[in-house]
Amino acid sequence: MSTLADTPAQPIAFTRNAREALADAQLRRNFRGAMDSLMDKRRNQFPDGDELERLRAFGNRVRARALSKLPDLLERLEANLARNGVQVHWAETVEEANAIVHGIAERHAAKKVIKGKSMVSEEMEMNHYLGARGVDCLESDMGEFIVQLREEKPSHIIMPAIHLNAGQVARLFHDKLDVDYTEDVDRLIQIG
Repeated sequence: MSTLADTPAQPIAFTRNAREALADAQLRRNFRGAMDSLMDKRRNQFPDGDELERLRAFGNRVRARALSKLPDLLERLEANLARNGVQVHWAETVEEANAIVHGIAERHAAKKVIKGKSMVSEEMEMNHYLGARGVDCLESDMGEFIVQLREEKPSHIIMPAIHLNAGQVARLFHDKLDVDYTEDVDRLIQIG
């Protein structure tokens, strides 16, 4: 029985994957462009590096405090959600979590579901689990939708398709969604 901490379910060939990625000039350009843009935005948002470090330290303290009280906080969250009509499901294993989600889909005779962005569901390979049981998942997050169309895993926890440029997304949408080719980012977002 695997726990959520045992994921991913498939072994990762890190060294081989790293070598292949480093040899891919387009991938390196894509990441360089994305990281340069992100760093520029961060410098513009936080021009005072010392203030940024103070905020980071504060965030770390808040996180540590929350983690030290996690069981109590989760129980309080469940109680508050229940008061608002939300049912909370608890699972100790990947198998149990996937079975709960599948059970909900079955009870509602759902053959298609729209999924919000969730790295937990990615780590537990929920799309694959549900798909194998006749339930198609459609990603609602643009980056997740892009990697879903490419049948690959997200490359980043917050920006799943950061490894792609507008031209690659345009080609993907043209080929998979049968739309006109455009590299206009606003139009690509509308299409997605």
